[in-house]
Amino acid sequence: MSAPKGHAPYAGCEKGGRPTKYTEEFIDNEADAFLEWMKLEDSVWYESFAFERGYTPDLFSMWAKSNQKFSGAYKISQAWQKQKLLKGSLFNKYNASITKLILANTIGWTDKQQVSGDTANPLAFLMKESSNSTKELVNDSDKSDD
Repeated sequence: MSAPKGHAPYAGCEKGGRPTKYTEEFIDNEADAFLEWMKLEDSVWYESFAFERGYTPDLFSMWAKSNQKFSGAYKISQAWQKQKLLKGSLFNKYNASITKLILANTIGWTDKQQVSGDTANPLAFLMKESSNSTKELVNDSDKSDD
């Protein structure tokens, strides 16, 4: 509901809409708490921080857009999580298959083969390289047999 005519907007509604539940001060404090949480040994998945604090991880990207301090903490958390998962799987602390799945779905890593050249005629590059040199190979071999 909007303010009555001639009445100043309600606190927190200056830009319209309902007041925000999360203030700038709250988000700044969450950024500090987030950075401290990453230092804990049991911390692995950055979305767990949100669940432990009682909100959804979707707020992270919204806060990162509106708050410079949280934006920095969020970027650090993504790099931190990637290195934590990689290091953990390299030392067999975490399941490598699950780590691969997580990295593929969160940061876009792929496990695919790339084929270069003509897939319809895969030996075309050999024909192009030889370009009549096979004739000399045959003729040279005939001479060595004599």
